[in-house]
Amino acid sequence: MSRGKKIDFQRINDFALGSFESLLRQWLPDGRKNGSEWVSVNPTRADGHAGSFSVHIFNGVWKDFASGDGGSDPISLYSYLYHSCHQGNAAKELAVQFGLDVEPNKIPTFVDKKPRTEWVAIRPPADCKAPHVAHVKRGRPERVWCYRAADGGVLGYVYRFITSEGGKEVLPLSWCRHEGNFREEWRWMSFPEPRWLYGLDRLAAKSDAPVLLVEGEKCADVAAEHLLDLVAVTWPGGGNAVHKVDWSPLAGRSVVIWPDCDAARTKSGELLPAESQAGVKAANKIAPMLVALGCKVWVMELPAPGERKNGWDIADAVDEGLIGSELADFVRGKARVYAQAGVGGATKLPPARVPACAEQVPEPLPYREAWQDGLIQKPRGGVEDCRENVFLVLSRHPAWDGVIGWNDFTKRIEKIKLPPWGGRLGEWETRDDLDLGLWLAQKCGLLIRSEASLVAGVSMAADRNSFHPPREWLDGLAAWDGVDRLEYFVSDCVGCDNTRYVQLVGKYFLIGMVARIFRPGCPMQYMPVLEGAQGIGKSSFWRALGGEWFQETPFKLGDKDAYMQLNGAILYEIAEMDSFNKSESTHVKAFITQQNDRYREPYARRTVDRPRQCVFAGTTNQGEYLKDTTGNRRFWPIRATSVNIEGLLAVRDHLFAESLYRFKSGEQWYPSREDEAAYFVPQQDERRIVDPWLYPLMEWLEDVNNRMTREFTITDLLMGACKVELNKIDGNRGMATRMGNLMAELPGWQRKRRSTGFREWVWVRPESKKDDF
Repeated sequence: MSRGKKIDFQRINDFALGSFESLLRQWLPDGRKNGSEWVSVNPTRADGHAGSFSVHIFNGVWKDFASGDGGSDPISLYSYLYHSCHQGNAAKELAVQFGLDVEPNKIPTFVDKKPRTEWVAIRPPADCKAPHVAHVKRGRPERVWCYRAADGGVLGYVYRFITSEGGKEVLPLSWCRHEGNFREEWRWMSFPEPRWLYGLDRLAAKSDAPVLLVEGEKCADVAAEHLLDLVAVTWPGGGNAVHKVDWSPLAGRSVVIWPDCDAARTKSGELLPAESQAGVKAANKIAPMLVALGCKVWVMELPAPGERKNGWDIADAVDEGLIGSELADFVRGKARVYAQAGVGGATKLPPARVPACAEQVPEPLPYREAWQDGLIQKPRGGVEDCRENVFLVLSRHPAWDGVIGWNDFTKRIEKIKLPPWGGRLGEWETRDDLDLGLWLAQKCGLLIRSEASLVAGVSMAADRNSFHPPREWLDGLAAWDGVDRLEYFVSDCVGCDNTRYVQLVGKYFLIGMVARIFRPGCPMQYMPVLEGAQGIGKSSFWRALGGEWFQETPFKLGDKDAYMQLNGAILYEIAEMDSFNKSESTHVKAFITQQNDRYREPYARRTVDRPRQCVFAGTTNQGEYLKDTTGNRRFWPIRATSVNIEGLLAVRDHLFAESLYRFKSGEQWYPSREDEAAYFVPQQDERRIVDPWLYPLMEWLEDVNNRMTREFTITDLLMGACKVELNKIDGNRGMATRMGNLMAELPGWQRKRRSTGFREWVWVRPESKKDDF
């Protein structure tokens, strides 16, 4: 920067905030990310503890809670850490690090004398850590492609993001080393030059196969999927980076170049000629370099500019239905030899202008219909009409690779990718069976007359491709960051006191949810019940926790439809617990304690056993709703005052990551007998509806006229304590059962049979303890 000129602090701060999280990892390396904050050890105290110093990642506001110091931008933080709060020196040093000339009212430019960064891209070691899950500003990527070496080792990654305007942005992720301190990590930088090809592992696996060179990783993957006799590769950086690529792995190979069919126009709106389109220009740069490496080169003859949409490529061709042998024939028919002029090398001839008589690509390219091998044949020729052939086609034909699978969570067949005729993703339906029959007849010459054969073949193919979405989601979460949240999220999100009971409920319930996903049918016999006023968001709390796998549809307990509705849910809400009568509450308790559901689905021939994969949660507006006099240990009540859904969603992934860690570490998800007696039973007793006979019964038993009597029959108790006349005692023993349940609750009372007389059952008073003197 020029001497004597003011420093433009705003531009330096703006530049720093563009990659602030990366800077914080360098400035405060002992810290960790916690939501939108970077939490670190206090840098001013030797005995500082984690959490005493925090920085907001997005706006730069920071606070030292031990000393009370703070600031509102990256420069003030850098000056606090490294320049004894001298912000001018800090700003100058940062400007040099960023390579900026930051005079006021001047657009920042890179300084030629010093490189923009001291990080250098290198090949990652074999034990490098996992790549980034998301970008700090662009979020999670839409697609990620891994560049691999010939031996399969990771070289780098290319991420594609959807921008806020709906466009696409592609960024490379490279393993880098800092030239100053030699630290290594993943950074958003271009690959080292000369850059690697995408598909080196494919080249090594098929050393003699012809090569198809396309533009973009997506096109390379599509070509590899549909043209099995070719090796599909591409290069990073697009048409302007062809001179930065290492083409030597293609030396001596037969290469077909398929450029993008671009349709760029001049400023006046006229289409540029083919030789001026970006795709053709890139191909004409690459072809002579390959010829110099001893390659025999073909270039695809493209439609004239404007005949297809701008950027039309092999992926678009496949989307239009050009697949299998038709796609191979298209490549063979449109490939033209790149002309050479004697020994002087190649002559640039735009592919769209190559004469029709030019030499075509040789026969090593034909598409081999590998899926036809092994089909069951009729004794007199032709293919059998049977379910086995349907299965074989679906398992081997490239158009069906990864299309259907068995969702082991919802217990149904699903379309993971769109079938050849299009449609929509989701459950495989009857219409798909019919469309499959038509496709087999038209594309494969296989006429299947029986719909049952189609259904059975689809089922066989789907069964070979099983997947479990919740399990895959949990395995894909970032590793637990070590912050304990399970014992605090309930009180934080529903506004109750953070008692030991509340802590245990939150921890056991979340670990139990994860256990049911990874170990279906394991014991999980408890159900938390959220209490509170109507409209505070009790059901919304459970819905946010269960996410896309939450269900609340009412059902009839014990009905097979109820069992079927559990498929596809990790959390099922049983609403309005207070509305159940005593018999229904007993059914609820029996229903939630089942570990395995056995039923026969509609139109199915056999009954099935479905180990439980979900847990249950309840809601109620009442404070007293437990009606079972013999115990309510299956219900864990929580009193909510205000529900914080946004707070729950902010920590949901962390909660499940912690639960997964604790489950895999072997932690239990149910209370011990000691904890149950100390913490759970008192909470359950508070919610139990007291039988109106209980207190009159206790008073009558302790009355001075009855205290000397040790034994009482049920009739004695009904007539004495409850004043029920003998002729009004019901004959179905309902009153007798009710009274017996009440007596069982009284401490010390025992039911015994008399040894003399009619040997009737009586309730015996507990022995009284002698007074201590």
